[in-house]
Amino acid sequence: MTVALIFGGPSAEHDVSLVSAKNIFMHLETLADKVLLLGITKDRLWKLINKEDLLATNFEHPIDLNQLGIEVFCKYDGHNVYLYDQHGNKAVEDNLDLAFPIIHGPFGEDGELQNLMSEWNLPFVGTASAGCAHAFDKAKTKKILSDFDIPQTPYLLIEEEIPSFQEIESKLGLPFFVKPANMGSSVGISKVKSEAQWKDALKEAQKFDKKIILETSVENCREIECALLEEDGILKVTGLGEIKPNHEFYSYDAKYIDPNGAELIIPASVDSGVEQNIQDIAKKCFEKLDCRDYARADFFLTPDNQVYFNEINTHPGFTNISMFPSLWKQAGLDGKQLVSHLLEKAKARMENSH
Repeated sequence: MTVALIFGGPSAEHDVSLVSAKNIFMHLETLADKVLLLGITKDRLWKLINKEDLLATNFEHPIDLNQLGIEVFCKYDGHNVYLYDQHGNKAVEDNLDLAFPIIHGPFGEDGELQNLMSEWNLPFVGTASAGCAHAFDKAKTKKILSDFDIPQTPYLLIEEEIPSFQEIESKLGLPFFVKPANMGSSVGISKVKSEAQWKDALKEAQKFDKKIILETSVENCREIECALLEEDGILKVTGLGEIKPNHEFYSYDAKYIDPNGAELIIPASVDSGVEQNIQDIAKKCFEKLDCRDYARADFFLTPDNQVYFNEINTHPGFTNISMFPSLWKQAGLDGKQLVSHLLEKAKARMENSH
C-alpha cells in the first residue's frame, strides 16, 4: 500500500503543517508499505521530497520546500493516480493507493484539495470536500449551526459594506474579536477594545480573507477543547482539555512561537454535567457539519458554566504541543494508534471503491 502524505500549502499555517506531517510520518512509515512525501509550496507547487528533509523541520528552522526534492504533478488515468515529473516521466513507478492530507488552512481544510482527490478517485483520510468547506468557513459554520440550537457568541459578518464602529459596538459590545472567515490557528485575529484599534484589526484580517467575522468577546471565559474520532460506526469523544494562554488570547504566537505562550491542562477541571454537555454539542456539530473520521472541537466556558461553541477543526495539528493527539493520549490512544486508526478508515474506503 502506497500512501501519499500531503503537507505544506499556501496558507500562513504552512510551517505548522510541516511539523504535523513530520510527526505523522514517523508513525506512518511503520504502517504503510511505502510513504511518498508530497510537500506543497506556498506557491502551490507540488514537490516530492525525501524523509531526511522532512525530519529536519521544526518551528525555529522550517524547511523550504522550494529548495527541496523534485517538482511533480498528479495524473489520473481513469483507474489510478501516478506522479509525473516536469518532463512527463513517472517520478515513481507505484500508483497512489490513498492519501493522508495534513495541510492546515486554505487548500487543505477548505475542501479544495479534497475535491481534487475525489476527482482522482483517490481515497483519503479525513473529512470530504463539503464538510471541510462547512467547517473551515466560520460564516458557513455559524449559519448551519444556528438552525440546530448550538450556543454561539453574537457575531456580525462583513463582506463588502463595512459598518461603523458605533454600530458594531451597539450590537456586539466591547471588546470584540475580528477574524478572517477562512483561516485557522488564530491567524489574522485581533481583539478590539477601542475605536483606535478597530481599523488596524480590520486591515490585519483582510490580509487573509475578504470575508470577516466580528464576534463578541466572552470575557473571563475558559478555552475548552475535546477531540472526536469515528470508530466502528460510533462517534467517540475524549474528555476535555483546557488552554490557559499567557497572552491576551490564544494567538498564533502563543500557540507556536512563544514556548511559554500557553499552558495545556489535561484533563480540564470541569463539572461532569458541563463536560457531558460540551461532548454532546461537539458530536452534534461534527454531524451537522458533515465531518468525517476525526476533528477537534473548541468551546468557551463562562464562570457560570455557560457553554459557547467556537469552532471545529477538521485538520487538527499533530505537533508535539497539539491538543488533538494529547487528548487521545490521555484517553489511551497514542500517536501511532491514532495514525493507524485513521489509515484503516481510509483503507476501508479504498477497498469499498474497488
